[in-house]
This record gives sequence, C-alpha cells and structure tokens, in this order.
Amino acid sequence: MIINRLLPIIFGLVSTLPAQNMTLEDIFLDRKYYEEKVAVVDWLAAEGAVALRRERATDTVIVVHDLATGEENLLWDRELLRASGIQRVHPMKDVDFSPDRRYVIIPDNGRHVWRRSTEADYSLYNRQSETIQPLTNAQQPQSNVKFSPDSRKVAYVMANDLYVLDLDRDKTRRLTTDGSPGIINGRADWLYEEEFTLTRAFEWSPDSKSILFLQFDQRHLRVYPLVDELAQYPQITSVRYPKVGERNSYLRLGLVTARKGKPRWFDLGPEQDIYVPRIFWTGRPQEAAFYRLDRRQQNLELVLLDLRTGSTRTTARQSDPAWVAVPGKPKFLLDGGGFIWTSEESGFRHIYLDSLYGEQPQPLTFGQWEVTEIIEIDQDRGDVYFVGKKDGSEQQQVYVVSVEGSEPQRLTPPGGWNKINLAPDRQSYILWRSTANTPTQVSLHTTASGERVHWLVEDAMPALKGREPAWDLFTLTTGDGSALNAALLKPPDFDPTRRYPTLIYTYGGPGSQAARDRWAGERGLWHYYLSRQGYVILIADNRGTGGRGKAFTSLAYGDIGRWPLHDLQEAARWIGQQSWGDPERIGIWGWSFGGYATALALSGAANLFKMGMAVSPVTDFRLYDTAWTERYMGLPADNAAGYASTNVLEHVEGYRGGLLLIHGTGDDNVHAQNSWQLIEALVDRNQPFDLMFYPNQSHSLTDVRYHLYQRLTRFLRANL
Repeated sequence: MIINRLLPIIFGLVSTLPAQNMTLEDIFLDRKYYEEKVAVVDWLAAEGAVALRRERATDTVIVVHDLATGEENLLWDRELLRASGIQRVHPMKDVDFSPDRRYVIIPDNGRHVWRRSTEADYSLYNRQSETIQPLTNAQQPQSNVKFSPDSRKVAYVMANDLYVLDLDRDKTRRLTTDGSPGIINGRADWLYEEEFTLTRAFEWSPDSKSILFLQFDQRHLRVYPLVDELAQYPQITSVRYPKVGERNSYLRLGLVTARKGKPRWFDLGPEQDIYVPRIFWTGRPQEAAFYRLDRRQQNLELVLLDLRTGSTRTTARQSDPAWVAVPGKPKFLLDGGGFIWTSEESGFRHIYLDSLYGEQPQPLTFGQWEVTEIIEIDQDRGDVYFVGKKDGSEQQQVYVVSVEGSEPQRLTPPGGWNKINLAPDRQSYILWRSTANTPTQVSLHTTASGERVHWLVEDAMPALKGREPAWDLFTLTTGDGSALNAALLKPPDFDPTRRYPTLIYTYGGPGSQAARDRWAGERGLWHYYLSRQGYVILIADNRGTGGRGKAFTSLAYGDIGRWPLHDLQEAARWIGQQSWGDPERIGIWGWSFGGYATALALSGAANLFKMGMAVSPVTDFRLYDTAWTERYMGLPADNAAGYASTNVLEHVEGYRGGLLLIHGTGDDNVHAQNSWQLIEALVDRNQPFDLMFYPNQSHSLTDVRYHLYQRLTRFLRANL
C-alpha cells in the first residue's frame, strides 16, 4: 500500500503538464475524442447525389447527400425497418446499392466471422415501392452478397454454397451443392482472407449470366482450437489454420451459370501447391483471368482463361528473388490494347501499360518513389488516377498520369495522407485527408480544378480543436549511416534542458509504415495523452519497412527480426545522445509484429530498454501462418537458421525483466500459444514478467480497449 501511494508522487517528478481534461475515459469510454468518419456507399449519378455512411460517436447512419446543395436525407425511415423486422442495420459497411440504384441490400443481426468477413440476415429494400423483403427465408446467415451487373439478380454464399436470387422471378437457385465445413464455395478460407485480403471469392460475368468462383477444399488442414473457458464446460471453435510448412487449401476455379447447369472446372496448372490470390473478368467476350502465384511467392503469372475451350495462356509474369507483391486487379483497356497494372521490376512499384501478346511493357510512371495503388482509369480521356509517394515516402498523395506518357500531376494538397473516391463520371471526387496532427477531413471536389465544393467533415474531432498534438516528422540517421523515417512527440511544455522518459512505439513488419504523416486514431490519442503527462514518444521505421523501394523492404527477407532488433537499438542510442534523453528510462511497446519486436528487444538488447509492453505478439514464426511467414522467410526446410534467429525463445537468455505480456485467448490470427510458450521459457529461467489475458478476445482486442489502455498506462507509470 505504501508503494501504491508513492507512485503518483514519484510519477509527478517526471510529469510536466497535467492531462488538462484529457483522460483515458474521454478517449476509450465516453468517446469524447471520437473521430467522425464518412464512407461512400454509392454514387447516385441520376439523382445528382452520393450515398454516404456517417459514423459518429452516438450513431451510424446512411444518408443521401446532394452534390450541388450539400443537403442530406436519411436513406430510409427507421420505423419502416423496425416494422419489417430489422432491429439494427449491422454491419453497416455491407449496405450496398444495385447498379441501377433501385434496390439496397440491408444487413441485420450481423457478426464477424474473421477479421474482414461478416455474416448477417440480409434484406432487399426497394427504393421505388419503399418495401423490404428478406433475401431468403432460410434460417441461416448469408455472406458476400453481390448484385449482378444488370441488377436483376443477387448472388450470395450460405453454408459455404453459392446461391442466386432472380429478382424478376422471385426465385432462388442453389448453384453449388457440396458446401460443408471442409469445402467452401465462393468465400475465401481463413488464410486468403487474412493474408490476401480476399473475402468474396466469386465474380459476376459482365453479361450477368455466369459466376466465376474459387472453391477451397480445407478438409485436410489441421485444426487450431480456440477455447471459450467462460461456459460451464469449455466450448471449442475449430479454425482450419495452416501453419508454416503445412499444406494449404486445395483450390479449384469454377464457372457456373446463374440459371442452370453444374459448375465447370478449369485447369490451374500442373503445380497444385500454389496461390490464386485474385480472379477477374477481362471485359472481353468469354474471357476471364487469374493470378497464379507459386508457394514461395517469388513468381507471379497473369493467366488468361478462354471459357469456350477451357484453355489457359500466361500473358505476363513478375518475379523477385525475395517475394512478389501481389498487384491489384489489372485494368483491361476496352480497345483491346492491353492492360494496366503495377510492378516492382524497376526497384520501385510503378504503373505499366502491358500487352496481352508478350510485347515490352511501357512504364507510365518511373523514378525512385513508389506507387501505392491504381485508383481508376478514365478510358475516354486516357487518364490513370493513382495513389503514390512521389512527394515523399512519409506521405501519400493522389496523382493523375496519361496512358500516352506524361509527368504525373498531383491532385491533392501538399503533405499529409490523402485518398479519393472518384465519381463514375470523373467530374468530381471525395477527398479524405489527415496529417499526423490533424484528424481526417472529408470534402467534395471538382476534378477539373480540384476546387473544394463543400465540406463533408471539416472538424472531425471538436474536443481536440485548438490543442492538437505536434508530431515532428524527421530522418533518424543510424550509426552506420542509414536514414530511417521517424516521428517524435514531445510534451507540450517541453524543456530541452531536462531529461525525459521516452516510449518507443514500434511495428516494423515488412512493407509497413508507422512513422508517417497520417492521423493514428486511438493509438495516436493515447500517445498524445502520455506526452501531456511528461513522456516523449518516438517512432522509427526500421530497415525492411515500406514506402521506400524494393531494396529497402527486401532487407527483411530471410530474417524478419534482424533489422527491427538492430534499428530499435539504434533508436535507443539516438535517444541517449539527445540533451533531453534519459538512457536509463527508455521503454518500448508494440502490437502484433510490434509486440514481437518488443519481446525480441527485451531479450536481445535488455541493456537498452528498461521495460516493454508486447500486445498479441508472435514469439516463434513457426507458429504463424504459411502465406505471410513464407513470403518473407521462405520455407522452413530451406531456412532453418533464419527461423531460429527470429525466434524470441532463442534469445530469452538475455531477458532481464520489465515485460508486460498481453494476449486475447480468442485470437484466431496470432494464437495465444505464442505467449504461452514465451511464458514457459521465462518461468523455466525464473524471470519476472507481468501478464494479462483477455478471455475470448480476438487479435484486435476490440471489446476491451478501455481496460487494455488502462493496464498499459499503469504499467508504464510504474516502470518508466
């Protein structure tokens, strides 16, 4: 009790400014600092409007926004929804319009399956008759609901089978019949959803007559059990999860008509142990395409599929001695002149106009900077809109470039993190823009001039207005001369003649970025809260992170722990060299890969870090999934030394205390066994640590954020 009473007094010696009305309760419980969000549901060109999803601290609504006047009206009447049995539109992100804007899909009683996928009871809202009908009368949830291009049909997945509802005939047809827990049609398995961001594994044909889909046979996959200990007898959820070196799901690519017939299956090639991360239609009659990626993820092929004959032809390839970054879906030109996609062939990701017949690809962008992704192509004008980093790797801008070749023109304001949603007629766009110190603003613009028409969200966080944080983005030069992107947040009343405790936040995974000119949400608010209590916060992106070209990122290959550990030590030494830095009070924290880097640093560089907080960490990458780990580490049979070097348990002899370990027992991504195995190693060596397990919580610990950040704050105060 005496120690507990002294803690606030001791902490007061390092605190230079009270929180000034910013509390953890404000951030995580009362949502005083909630950032208002806006997302486009659909553009309603015929109505001169856009449908928006507005997420506020108190509610989430769908509104129709008039592009000329800025006036907004609710899309539907809540009483109508309740009368139709819809109690809560959830998940709201699944609300979708038919291409003719006559129907709206409404989810009810939704739940997350894994990180990105959801299941719900869906209904169809007829905007003309203002009536609602259930998508199906079956007593099972549906997922991946998608209108056909002609708006006359709706496809969906239920119990791992594909179905189609014919809206004209009000008739439902089951397109596949072998769906089961082990066989999935039209929906991605766990691995593809997590590591290739694929949830809906089917695509309507342009003529709305057929559906191209992937089938995942996961019956042979080993099962990881998630155990719910809160019931009288524990309940088990079995996840078919391929760990490093194990077999993945077997794939089949099928085509099924929307009215009759059985699926027709196509040859994916002689090698069965592959990935097919994307399937798509080319826009040409009777032609589809897919990406074929080898198990090591070093060779990617764009394969054309002739649906009349079933024959395939590889039309383009990408290869890399480390790994190939899977491009977004290629944009096929309507005149048959080829397609546009991204490639890292030059050493930086750029846009290429490629041929369907093996001709030399033509670069549309070039230079020592990266394209992030292609947004859209205006095929009438020959313009390509894209997101990239021409103006700096720490920021993100939107540009336009001509397919005829030209210097990219920036559409967005200097600095910050920008993205747009372009209207179908290309006459206007909605811009989302934030900086490290400014929450996201949303505005409507005309494309020709870039002029802002009006704000959609001007002040996303009124409670913060006038006392925003002051992150300083800079270059941290290491002892061996490497330049790292970094960000520093000092207390508002910073005095360079005093010494301050410093908390390093790290993620550091291959291709990631943390030190960037972008609002960081809840985590950023917590960092700001800590800075107002006398802590300095430092972020430094180690070698192997993203945004700076393939050579820099590929340093991670083969040993993904090497450079995070090395450059975290460089960051700690840099702190000690500053007039305000206290080398005896340097802490570190991170989540997921950042949790891994934290545990590794406390074991491999214990002399530099007084304490660390590892949330949901990997501790041994042999326990993680195939696709992500093997992409950056290779196969375990080929790289035993690399896997051993990255293993925290191999470094634990150097651990000297100061760790807070946090994990959710329902984490389907980074399994809690990672923490259990680290606990076992520490106990075997009689080493002290603190521990917090959250029952049934997933990797993101979404439902316990307030408790989580309280726990982190208490540990930080007591140990730094």
